[in-house]
Amino acid sequence: MATPVPVHEPHKFKTIRQIAFPSIDARKHNLAAAHFNVFNLTPPQVSFDMVSYGSGAMTQEQLAGQFIGDEAYAGARNFETLCGNINRVLGHTHVCPTHNSLGSVKILLHVFAESGQRLPSNARGRVDLHAPRGIELYDVRDHGQDVFTGNFDLAALEAGIGASRPPFIGAQAFADGQHPVSLANLRAARALADRHGLRLVLDVSRVVENAWYIQRYEPGMGDRTIADIVKQFAKTAHVILMDGAQDARANTGGFLATDNPADHEHFINEIVVFEGLHTYGGMAGRTMEVLARGLAEMCDEPTVQWAMQQTERFTARLRAAGVPLERGCDGAYLRADAFLPQVTAYPEHALACALYQTAGVRALVQGLAGRGEHLLPLQIPRLAMTNRQLDQVADAVIALHRQREQVPALSLERDGQWHDELRFGAVFADFEPVAFDCEPYLAHTLEPIAVTTREQRLQAMREAGWNTFLLRSADVAIDLLTDSGTTAMSTAQWAAYDAALPTPATSSAYLEFAAAIRDVYGYEHVLPTHQGRAAEQILSEVMIRPGQIVPGNMYFTTTKVHQEYAGGVFADVIVDEAHDPTSLFRWKGNIDLAKLEALVQQHGAAQIAYISFELSVNLAGGQPVSMDNLREVYAWTRRHGIPVMFDATRAVENAYMIQAHDPRYKDTRVKDILREMMLYGDGATVSGKKDFLINIGGLLTFKDNAEWARKSEAKLRIYEGGVRDGGLPAADLAAMAQGVREMVDDRYIQARVGQAQRLAGWLREAGVPVVEPTGSHAVFIDARRFLPHVDQDEYPAQRLSSEIYIETGVRTMERGNVSSGRDPDGSNHHPALELVRLTLARRVYSDDHLREVANGIIRLWQRRESIHGLRFVYEPKDLRFFQGRFEPMEAAAAV
Repeated sequence: MATPVPVHEPHKFKTIRQIAFPSIDARKHNLAAAHFNVFNLTPPQVSFDMVSYGSGAMTQEQLAGQFIGDEAYAGARNFETLCGNINRVLGHTHVCPTHNSLGSVKILLHVFAESGQRLPSNARGRVDLHAPRGIELYDVRDHGQDVFTGNFDLAALEAGIGASRPPFIGAQAFADGQHPVSLANLRAARALADRHGLRLVLDVSRVVENAWYIQRYEPGMGDRTIADIVKQFAKTAHVILMDGAQDARANTGGFLATDNPADHEHFINEIVVFEGLHTYGGMAGRTMEVLARGLAEMCDEPTVQWAMQQTERFTARLRAAGVPLERGCDGAYLRADAFLPQVTAYPEHALACALYQTAGVRALVQGLAGRGEHLLPLQIPRLAMTNRQLDQVADAVIALHRQREQVPALSLERDGQWHDELRFGAVFADFEPVAFDCEPYLAHTLEPIAVTTREQRLQAMREAGWNTFLLRSADVAIDLLTDSGTTAMSTAQWAAYDAALPTPATSSAYLEFAAAIRDVYGYEHVLPTHQGRAAEQILSEVMIRPGQIVPGNMYFTTTKVHQEYAGGVFADVIVDEAHDPTSLFRWKGNIDLAKLEALVQQHGAAQIAYISFELSVNLAGGQPVSMDNLREVYAWTRRHGIPVMFDATRAVENAYMIQAHDPRYKDTRVKDILREMMLYGDGATVSGKKDFLINIGGLLTFKDNAEWARKSEAKLRIYEGGVRDGGLPAADLAAMAQGVREMVDDRYIQARVGQAQRLAGWLREAGVPVVEPTGSHAVFIDARRFLPHVDQDEYPAQRLSSEIYIETGVRTMERGNVSSGRDPDGSNHHPALELVRLTLARRVYSDDHLREVANGIIRLWQRRESIHGLRFVYEPKDLRFFQGRFEPMEAAAAV
């Protein structure tokens, strides 16, 4: 059975950690303060911390596990879970938790070994743990192997045992992070140990990577699952130990496990002396739960295949550029002496300093100094980085390799036994600068995505009435339905959320939120609501008299409904180019002042309630408004006494488009552009579930009109909640406040909009008709040009969104005839744009996810003639796109 090669991560980002990008001057200062030993740098001083120990992304189940258990001193439920999972995954019965692998080694040596003994091992790095304890470690690795370079030289092992009986045989899965062991060789070592009455003690901290090599390269193992191989591998040993900060992706923790009750009794007697009680062993209950859940998940086949493919791809990219390296299970181990032949002393530290100076990337040199290996591990934090990020890190290393002659030697200022003790002096070289434009965040926790067959998806679509809104999220692989509330929040947002103090009165969280809004928007009156449509309802009721006209730059569904419920009449005043999906006009969100003037001439200024001015116009394709148009419209409304009310839901994206496409603003921060944009309005509604990077919440805000604010507060009390919470808990207000601060980060918004540009480019290259130019938050497929043979009254965009799901498992949204609704005479409204929206959730998906989205749509494009229309079988009165149900026209015709 051939193992399928994953095309994208089998997960999406659930929460994220923001990345710091210190300037070159800051990096020089940091290096000098760290005495040119990058070990002394802290994470906020580093862009990409290329270490795999304890730095991986956990799953949402692991994160949830932090709150599970009783934290009992004796007999915690978490211990029972840990024991059960170790038995199921690794096969061993008796478990002793330890605080990490150092605790396990301490117990092992105290029970089995004495100072002065010699210990055979396939792992050279174990010298660091044994030498200080008086144990001499000697290498019995088979150095003639090409693939399984961690195999034991069985003859050398037997000879060593005969010469000096060791306390046990030490084995390590993927020894030193570079050398995998075959299952056959490990079994032979076990047989040899049994013949000599010795224990085989196996470190399984990197057993998953080792299992992947066995599956791929060991004869007869290609049809075995990773889980099966891991269990066979671990069961081969008499005793296993594990560091939970490796394959299990816990932040710390470890254990010893065995099937021998006598050994277990020895272990637990030592545990209570050195670690803690034998049922927690130096771990908190939450740590045991995270470790237990990580063990249960670490053999997931798609996840393992993806992680190993990332490593292989990263290493291959470096090797192809001539960078000298050795293979690693978790990255590339740079051969610093070959990289910097001119640096004779501590080349690994010189290389680490140069890499940090040029790019802000940290690679750590750890362990005992003076071993002469000169390797600099460039490790990938497990599942935390995207391929786009790894490509750019590799490019930074390659760029440094081109400048390697310029890397200066370090002068030793303080010696030490360990690498982290060393201090150096140095001079800085003038390297070419390296800049990153990838995602400015790492995965913190992950959410698995659905894996379904085409038959399952077809059945799911039938049950959903050919309406993607009615699909179960559990049946969706990549969800591009909406960017509303689907954001991956940051750890800083979650910290604020968890720390907020609840109250029905004025909370500190509200004051922080109001201060953030005033700082970013410049508006005085801040009224939180539970989400954007609540703000739209209140604004409409406060500002509209029945019969008044509400001009807007294209309708939005919920906005228009609330305006009509208040008695208003929507009038579209967007520029004509917005209705042409092929027009390349950059500012399709602009208001046509001539259309506004015509409304005033026809109805009078007093009959205009306000201008409903959307930024990054959604239904036009996420199209921006120019700064000039904002100024001109506001100047016009001042003359006529008409208020301007922004739909500022995606105002930050509009600000970025101004920065990117208006040369006058190319060097202006997005935050400053946004603040100027808000000058040209009198108030705004915001669905915080977009720009604010949160999962719930909204905003109604006014610049300086206290009367509007007072009337809105009265409505707020009736519809939403308190005037200082809008029906939201303090925790959500705190998360919103932090989200407002994060949303104006230039790197973040550039990465977000850049994803839309790249997805549109892949589709465009294959001939798929998309709205031009690409907007900010989504890619819009022109269903009329995609399915020209399907009449608009047969809902081509609705059918195309359904077919995209059936083909790919990707959920999209119709934005056309169905969304537009019906005219007063009962006929369909027939908008000029019949679109399918591919909406990008913020900080959730990688480019690899989106490439596969494009590939699936391209397959549909190639067989588009076979796709037909739909008819309604159930149609609600309002907002029919949410609950309407359909059937295919071919099915209806057959009846």
